Amino acid sequence: MNKSYTYNPTKAAENGVDRMRLELGDTTFAPPELTAALCDEEYKVIISQNPNWRKAKLRCLEAILMRYSHQVDTSHDGISYALSDRVDFWKKLYDELKRNAGISVSSVKGSSGKPPYFKLGMQSNPRKG
Repeated sequence: MNKSYTYNPTKAAENGVDRMRLELGDTTFAPPELTAALCDEEYKVIISQNPNWRKAKLRCLEAILMRYSHQVDTSHDGISYALSDRVDFWKKLYDELKRNAGISVSSVKGSSGKPPYFKLGMQSNPRKG
């Protein structure tokens, strides 16, 4: 599958890949496979699955964090790469958006319409000691 990496600033007013790239600062591709956070197809899937723009933006940031979280800092012969700096940048952006987004987690209700009954320690066995 070919991945595409595009950015058209004239389309940044529309709720789509271009706006998401602009808001996340993911607009430079040189080379795209190494510098772009996500490809167009990944953005499109996340945006289509989350009609709420803020939630879509959070999901994009989660995908970016998952992509970069495995990268480590490295140095060789005087050249060093601090790849963890990218994770720090995206994590700060994610935390700020999550704090200000006002997106709540929906509560789960049982068949009676009441929340299910759970309590701390309900899985523990008192006879086990």
